[in-house]
Amino acid sequence: MSRLTKTNLALFAAGVVTLLAFGLRLVGLAEVPPRWDEGWSVAHASLNLADLFTVTTADVHPPLFYMLLGAWQNLVGVNLFASRYLAVLLSLPVIPLMYVVANVWARDIRRGNEASAMRSPHAARLALIAAALVAWMPLLVYYSAVIRMYALAPTFVLLATWAALRLVKGRATWAVVLAFVLGATGAMLTLYHAAWSLAGLGVYAAALAVFAATRTRQQQHLRQRLERLLWFGSAVVMALIAYIPWAVYALPQLQERAAAETGNVAQQYPVSYFLTIGIRDLTMSQQVGNVGVVVIAAIVLAGLAGWAYRRSPFSHVMRLALPVLMIAFTMVGVAAAARSWAFNARMLVCAAPALALLLAWSIDHLANHSRPLAVVACLALIGVYWNTSTGFVYAKTLEVFDPYNPHTYQQHISPQADARDIVFFNVLSPAGFYALDRSATDPVWSYALTWDPVIEPRERWEERITLAARDHARLWVVLYRGLAGKNGDLRGWLDSTFYPAAAEWGEEDVFYGLYGVAREPLVSGEGAQTHWRKADGFDLELRSVELPKSVRAGDIIPVSLTWLAHVPLTQNYKIFIHAFDSNGSLIAQHDAQPLNDLRPMSSLPVGEDVVDHHGLSLPPDYSGQLSVVAGIYDTATVERIRNEQGQETVEIGKIEVLSQQDP
Repeated sequence: MSRLTKTNLALFAAGVVTLLAFGLRLVGLAEVPPRWDEGWSVAHASLNLADLFTVTTADVHPPLFYMLLGAWQNLVGVNLFASRYLAVLLSLPVIPLMYVVANVWARDIRRGNEASAMRSPHAARLALIAAALVAWMPLLVYYSAVIRMYALAPTFVLLATWAALRLVKGRATWAVVLAFVLGATGAMLTLYHAAWSLAGLGVYAAALAVFAATRTRQQQHLRQRLERLLWFGSAVVMALIAYIPWAVYALPQLQERAAAETGNVAQQYPVSYFLTIGIRDLTMSQQVGNVGVVVIAAIVLAGLAGWAYRRSPFSHVMRLALPVLMIAFTMVGVAAAARSWAFNARMLVCAAPALALLLAWSIDHLANHSRPLAVVACLALIGVYWNTSTGFVYAKTLEVFDPYNPHTYQQHISPQADARDIVFFNVLSPAGFYALDRSATDPVWSYALTWDPVIEPRERWEERITLAARDHARLWVVLYRGLAGKNGDLRGWLDSTFYPAAAEWGEEDVFYGLYGVAREPLVSGEGAQTHWRKADGFDLELRSVELPKSVRAGDIIPVSLTWLAHVPLTQNYKIFIHAFDSNGSLIAQHDAQPLNDLRPMSSLPVGEDVVDHHGLSLPPDYSGQLSVVAGIYDTATVERIRNEQGQETVEIGKIEVLSQQDP
């Protein structure tokens, strides 16, 4: 069989491998619930470009993947299968790119020119093995079906690798230069940790060009070598120039955040600790422990032994500097960065193609020496990865520690919400979960970020919520981790600015709050200067009341009360606001301690006015006049405290509820 025919068969086989990889990545694509980071991606991609860039500068990932996902969601909608399907599509170019990279990398295996190498069956075999490995390697398969940038970054790194090898080993053209710029810049705009693999690639390419220049004695060849080095240097400079705008915009804020991580537990560990973990994570041998690392190391060493036995040219083993440098730079770079951030297997994903290239070289050399040995090496790899490839990569449990329900946010909000409402989330991950479940009748969502990984300046979320309140009479807030951290600032501002109508606590200390907006100026109500007193020394005065003259059906009645404690209070009684129709039927109510339970009565300062907001959520089908009353009761006994006139309640005003169709 001619070399050309064998090469064509290899190309056909590479296409088949790509199709098989596509099917492998589609298995159970939407069966696993969305993970925390996937929720972040879905929500982040839903923002407009200005907000997307603003949030990204405070995040640990650049914006390109979010931009692509946002365009995709605008085209096909927001759902779990479609979003993961995009990740699968973005991951597939790694396979044909691996094939062409390995071919160019093996260019001088038979000391021919580039064209002859591409026709070489030996180069084609090595390239096919490498393509098959990246199609099947668990680390790449795992993250190819996750709605994150890890599916895309290796594609850009391999594009840059192909272009760099062409520039220093083949005929340089502007098209190849642009391919390098696209690959390198795209990788850095997709994943910051791609920089380490690119650095290893750059060192290898520059060293290879310099080494080739020092090996030639002919003036013409020396000029060609120097021209190639110049072409490569120009491509690197162009990629840096293309990246500068984002670097100037985002990297200072990223560095500032890293410097602020003084309490990071990872800082207690040396870099060597993370390097040890990284070896296991890159090989993704969690299912078999150190056995996987030993098997992979044995295959590489066996390949080196095969090279030594056959006395192949030294340039063959020198070629290994490319995958070795890319792996080494990535391992050290990620391990060093882990002391300021964290260490996860996903951060090593750009080095996975280099590991595939290294293994492909070893298996190819074993095949040259003894095909049975190459078969044994392949079977050993299958044995190491069998359980991982058939179960672990599809279960997506690598970063999931506890059972959770991603649907809980929509399940809490939807039964009580109206399509005219708006929901604010304090972190984007729950917002993404909500967006995946949201129906056309559920409220739209926005954000006020007060929880890791991004905490916005207060003035930014205040302005966003204030602007939304102009168009929405009812506001929801979902606070992951309740009042922890900066969440308390957001909750306190909402309770003192708007009118809390409902509060509920869910799983993982999630607070769900419903707030009303005062659509028109409030007027003074009745019942002011009323005292609630008890023989044990309790003395609380209602100083003033404000509420609207009218509201719309389905809205929230805003009620503002001002309290004054005349003595130190020891009992934490609750205040209730009830609205009755003309028949005495209860239409709406709100029960809470002052400031929506944030200021228990025992914390009220003596002699100082305390403004206390309440909201009464009205049913959408009620219209007519309501009588609003206030009172206080003991939560332990449900006994109502009587005021100085001996009344359990005091009427504070009457409100006209207009139907939604009224002008």
